Amino acid sequence: MNHALSSEETRSVKADRVRPGLLGLALASIILAACGPGDDPSTPGASVVSTLSGTTAGTIAASTTLAPVVGTGPDGVSADARSLVDSWLSAVSESGGAWPGYDLANIPTVLVSVGVDGSVEAVVAFNHPSPDALGDAMLNVEVDGHRATVVGDPADPERLASMAPFDFFADIGGTETFVLVGQRGEPGREPDTPGFVAMVAHEAFHRYQFDHWVPGAAVQDVEGYDFGAENLELVLLENRILVAAYQARTVAETERLARQFAAVRAARHARDPRVALDEGQERMEGSARWIEHRMGDAIGNTYFSTNHTSELGYLDESIDDPGAVLGNVKSFFGFGRFYSSGATVLALLERLGVAGADVAERLGDGDTPAQLLQQRIAPLGNRDELVASAWAEHDPDGRLGAAAAVLAELAAGEGEADFGAGDVPAETLGPGFEVGDDQIACLEEHGLDLSADSVTIPDDIAAACFGDPAS
Repeated sequence: MNHALSSEETRSVKADRVRPGLLGLALASIILAACGPGDDPSTPGASVVSTLSGTTAGTIAASTTLAPVVGTGPDGVSADARSLVDSWLSAVSESGGAWPGYDLANIPTVLVSVGVDGSVEAVVAFNHPSPDALGDAMLNVEVDGHRATVVGDPADPERLASMAPFDFFADIGGTETFVLVGQRGEPGREPDTPGFVAMVAHEAFHRYQFDHWVPGAAVQDVEGYDFGAENLELVLLENRILVAAYQARTVAETERLARQFAAVRAARHARDPRVALDEGQERMEGSARWIEHRMGDAIGNTYFSTNHTSELGYLDESIDDPGAVLGNVKSFFGFGRFYSSGATVLALLERLGVAGADVAERLGDGDTPAQLLQQRIAPLGNRDELVASAWAEHDPDGRLGAAAAVLAELAAGEGEADFGAGDVPAETLGPGFEVGDDQIACLEEHGLDLSADSVTIPDDIAAACFGDPAS
């Protein structure tokens, strides 16, 4: 049987990814019969090359659904396969130019659509040099200058489905391939939706980071993070400053507030070096979320051009309703926050006139968004005076301290095994399974994304990461 992590267990605890090892099964080792020409694309061994003409690929409806590929495409392209083609083309088109040097079309990619019953409905490879390793009944379709290979008869559909939600370096025909698995009926992962298009662009950008960026020094450590009241109070203050800076009307006002943020961040560094985790994840996840914001208006997605701070006010709910954040303190402060805080700082850098090419180069070399912001507004000035002015301006009634104390108490009660799951039963993983830092790292190394709403763990990966629960 497979094993599943609940939505609370997996909410925003995705580790700072390191280059994962290749999965045990090398699809390249599968001996395939040579594909020859044929009239029926559903016949194993048949190969058809066609062109979809008159397409509107890459175009997305203004609300919630993608515009379909339109034209005289071959009958062998199923609706499920077309939805994957549409999604990939839209991600390529709308993320184009969002980050200097990043081009999704340059990354060998395989998209998989899995039905609500768990069966593989469609497999499509994009600009892949060795798609034959995926199976038989290939249909090569050229769309907008890109080669899409629809796999009519996948050689190992179960293995492809087990890569859900994605694998950055799956060995497909000897090529390190980005594989992303769509899931019908699961929000955010359902093909034909803006969330899926954004996910393709976001996760492929991580593959780009692994290929081209200097690895980050910080290692994800949720349990080792500082969930004490003093740190959480400063983080809540940071959030309020970032929201105010984002809403500022002038460059001068943005600079003034950015200087407050830099001072509070410096104060946090001075009291605890674990703040480096914030900045490492703001570099990796904040920039990937930035991609989503840049394309959000065009695809009608949740993250768009004017709501980078949309998640930073979340923990303010604790002031009036501590129960509102029950079970989510660690996942938010220890990881989830960094998506929006990183993307917001990148937005401030853009508004302050820092060239996108410079930001991209510096982040690629290992710098963080917060470091670039501090350099932009240097000299900082008197740190203590700036922090004091931030308290007076953004917490005039002194309520953040009490809220932070409540949050710290909640975090202490969440426990190590649930990673912010609160009252999620231990049986979620089955008897004998516990999730700790080592297990989280192992699952990530096997290509599982623990930020997804749910994660199915194949038996072989469960055995590798958790051992035999009966032993």
